[in-house]
Amino acid sequence: MIVTGATLAACVSIPDPRLQQSGPAFSADALPATGFRVTSWNVHKAEGPAWQGEPATHRIASQLAAADLLLLQEACAPEPSTPLGQTLPGAGLTGVFAASFAAPILGCPEGHATGVLTASRAAPRQRQILASDHREFGLTPKASLATTYALSGSERQLLVINAHLLNFEWLTLDDYGDQLADIARVIAAHDGPVILAGDMNSRSAARTEKLEAVTRQAGLRPVFDQPDDARTRAVIGGDKPLDHIYYRGVQLAAPGTIGGEADMQLSDHNSLSATFVLP
Repeated sequence: MIVTGATLAACVSIPDPRLQQSGPAFSADALPATGFRVTSWNVHKAEGPAWQGEPATHRIASQLAAADLLLLQEACAPEPSTPLGQTLPGAGLTGVFAASFAAPILGCPEGHATGVLTASRAAPRQRQILASDHREFGLTPKASLATTYALSGSERQLLVINAHLLNFEWLTLDDYGDQLADIARVIAAHDGPVILAGDMNSRSAARTEKLEAVTRQAGLRPVFDQPDDARTRAVIGGDKPLDHIYYRGVQLAAPGTIGGEADMQLSDHNSLSATFVLP
């Protein structure tokens, strides 16, 4: 185990810069306040063989084309040689990528970091990486990404946080709580509508309680609140849903939907989607 840990530590690096843009130029100045669709999905580095087949290509293209805001976790940096780099331009989406770390041994190709990617047609007014101060097993940090967007016909801006939270720590939930506190501070500083979505790794009751305490304090409502729905759950360490979409200051136009990508072996997570309107 010591040798394995040393090998992994030698392979893990933190890219500089950690924020980059990918795809065509943004084609819009604002999101449509009359209705915008948010899709959040942990794509598991798009590394499975299913990503290469025609059914997968069609499913992914449809998923991307329907989204006004696409929030991906565990994505590889979307350069032209990667599956995401090839599909984003076709959907007319431009991505902002926030790197967590680079380690070819953990999934992404040599020279490609893994992290979170927020893609849209509308240009973000601001972008901020929220990098964890802590690392899983002392090796791999996690990054979340905060972006803000203009809403058509409104002076208010929408804050979008694409979150990927730590999954493993030693004895306490302090590291997980620190990440949530960073997110809470960004939300508290924003006077306007908010979308918080992503893979929260809320696999246990204790983690779920911490997450819900933060979202309640911030005035956020969950899109999905049924304990028996089809959201992905952890294999070990608890049976709570891992993925969430929360919102405030906008209205849910229709019930949220859960994708079936795990059954297609496109990822080990199913996507979440919801459509919102500005009141």
